[in-house]
Amino acid sequence: MIISILRGLFRQARRHPLYVGLNIFGLALGIGVFLTLTLLVRFEYSFNAGFADADRLARMDEHWSMPGTTPYESADATFKALPFLKQDFSEIEEAVPFIGTDLCVVKDGQFTNFGGVMTDPAFFQMFSLRFLHGSPATALTRPDGLVLSQHAAMTLFGSSDTLGKTVELNRAGQKTVQVVTGVLADPPSPGVLDGVDMIVPIPPQERLTRGCFRFWGSSCGNIFLKFHRREDIASVSDRLTDFVAHRTAGPADDPISLGSNPEKTFHLSLTPLRALHFHDANVEDTESGVDRRIIDSIGLIGLLALTLGCANAVNLATARAGLRAREVALRKTLGAPRRMLFGHFMGEAMVVSLVSGLSGLALCEAFTPAIASMTGEAIRVDYGFIALLLPLVVLGSGLASGLYPALVLSGYQPAKILAATGMPAGGRQATVLRNALVAAQFAIAICIVICTLVIDRQTSFLRNADRGYAKSGLLIGQQMHSGEIGLQRRMMDALRAVPGVTSVAFGELQPNPHSITRTSFVYNGPTGSVQAQLTQDRVSSGYRDSYQPHLLAGRWFDASHGQDEGPAKEDIGNGHGSWNVILNSKAARAFGFGNAAGAIGKVIREDANHFTVIGVIEDIRFGSPRETIAPEILFFSPLQHVAFDDPIPAVRFSGVSRTIMAERLDHAWRTLLPDVASHFSPPDELMETYYSGDERRGHLFTLGAVAALLIACLGLYGLAAFAATRRVHEIGIRKTLGATGSQTIVLLLRDFLKPVLVACLLACPVSWIIMRQWLNGFDERIALTPSLFLVAACGAAFIAALTVLGQTLRLARAEPARALRAE
Repeated sequence: MIISILRGLFRQARRHPLYVGLNIFGLALGIGVFLTLTLLVRFEYSFNAGFADADRLARMDEHWSMPGTTPYESADATFKALPFLKQDFSEIEEAVPFIGTDLCVVKDGQFTNFGGVMTDPAFFQMFSLRFLHGSPATALTRPDGLVLSQHAAMTLFGSSDTLGKTVELNRAGQKTVQVVTGVLADPPSPGVLDGVDMIVPIPPQERLTRGCFRFWGSSCGNIFLKFHRREDIASVSDRLTDFVAHRTAGPADDPISLGSNPEKTFHLSLTPLRALHFHDANVEDTESGVDRRIIDSIGLIGLLALTLGCANAVNLATARAGLRAREVALRKTLGAPRRMLFGHFMGEAMVVSLVSGLSGLALCEAFTPAIASMTGEAIRVDYGFIALLLPLVVLGSGLASGLYPALVLSGYQPAKILAATGMPAGGRQATVLRNALVAAQFAIAICIVICTLVIDRQTSFLRNADRGYAKSGLLIGQQMHSGEIGLQRRMMDALRAVPGVTSVAFGELQPNPHSITRTSFVYNGPTGSVQAQLTQDRVSSGYRDSYQPHLLAGRWFDASHGQDEGPAKEDIGNGHGSWNVILNSKAARAFGFGNAAGAIGKVIREDANHFTVIGVIEDIRFGSPRETIAPEILFFSPLQHVAFDDPIPAVRFSGVSRTIMAERLDHAWRTLLPDVASHFSPPDELMETYYSGDERRGHLFTLGAVAALLIACLGLYGLAAFAATRRVHEIGIRKTLGATGSQTIVLLLRDFLKPVLVACLLACPVSWIIMRQWLNGFDERIALTPSLFLVAACGAAFIAALTVLGQTLRLARAEPARALRAE
């Protein structure tokens, strides 16, 4: 039986190489795309899956719903909660802080940066990591301990056996000497420890002075919890509202608490460790989150590519069925039962599927490195996983592509076939099936193309959208991590003196901000008091020239106006000052001012402090395009009396390239802060993380669209070739009766493109619904105009026309006499 199947398949390949080649290549391409995208989806779903007891680990998040702002969730949580969590919830086994930080090692004047984490000794009881050297029980018990990754140990010492050796760490200019107490093997990846090369204990001084350890409303890192049982996560999460009401409440004048009814504006929640990767797509203070719908859509594209390959095989097989009709009739006449013929044709389909599967695996090996480079993810071909998946794919593809053609072929009646003068066409049912499959193939392909166009247009729109400041000719530095006003003045002067610099300014926020301070303000208007939580920023002289924000009403800050200089922290604490401020447009609307001009001269207050609005600027977007711009208030400091908290320099330049200017600025920085690494970057580089993910995944949609269109066109080309052989006699008669070549071409193209036009009508509404839901995740988004759908539909129709044009021209140009003689 097997030899008969192979012999029959070889005979078909020799007689009709085009059909067999199109069949194998189309199915192989579908399998290759499916395997590759399945590996990507599997990688995305495997985040944090490698940690022992991962199902018992969770992260605590904060939720804020302050007046005047859109409610938001933050991955950072206040460490003030740590002492009380284990007291109030017996289900909690461990609770540890997790503060991400950049750690530098300076050698010969060169900075080597390492991703670091500051945490508690119990961290290694929560995350069971394998130590190459040292003990997890004692690794962080000494305050000067240091746990290195194997990569960091090799980079610093050339060996992983480094216990007891010392490393001088530089954290934002603060130098400490740490002793290596452990070396880790590579942690499970992908996961929360990706990129972490150093783990150090939290300095005791930080616990005493840092706001996130002292105040309920302050946060600077994550809290991870380990529970005794997996079910405890949901149980504790349901009781966190009572925890907030009990632990965070206090008098209105208590800076540590959150007031008398904190549960109205503040909430805590738990997110299981395994769910973080997808959950973090809409959570602030995270970097690795991705929208699950996007990943599922990528997986769906892979499945659709495989489906298209199978549909292509069905289409070509049913189209070719007539060519094998007499073979079936003769076999049945000689006594072959239908069951045997069905098994034979199914066997051929399985062999084709096997060859296509092996070819698809080769394509997967070629595609995977390209996908890994495109997405920046460490995706590789997992042959253990492929060994389990590929046989199922081959078996499923063989059944899906061979079942119906085998039923059709084995069901032919010998008498009708041998009595006919021509090949059977399969009847109206087979024609409808072929056209339906072509329409379905192109509908899927067009839908993917439309989604690709929308994603590309949206990503381009976000990159080029007005962010409220001038990006060109602007470089942003790093935080100074110094509150010394004299040093800040000297840094300002040093940067101004750099040739090519036109203006310099300090601010406490930047594109992709490090930290955000929010405070509630009240406006007593004619209809009552309005409360809004505002994001705070402090700006210096030169800020308007450097960032060039759009002033909508009023005036800008002026050092000659005494009240323009904003308050210091101690001034706000005294509670009886009056200063001038500038609001953004969102803040003006939050307080109920009809327009920007209506806010000028109004007074808002925070406790007993009064702030007069002197100007309103257009909203500035420093954060993610998916997040709503927050109401913002600007304070002013000309560096006469009030220093900045960790200021960030912004430099506008002209007449010199960006690279040269960055080098000059770095040199000027090092003259004052030689122990702090300097890197002046353009705004787009700082915000790259907000856009690169959608762009990379947009490229995957593009590849999926190309693959889908290619498979669909392969099927259409095969059908056109089949139709050309069947309609030679018809075209000969039409031309004999006077039909012109152009009329014949129009007739054939119309018949070939009917399924494509039906596909366009099916794809447009489906893709409109999908893309509308996706765009709703952005604060700013493009409109779904008809032009996007027309471009995709017309493009698909044009490609389909080119696909069949060769066959159409050949058939239309055939001489009638030869066509009739051929029949």
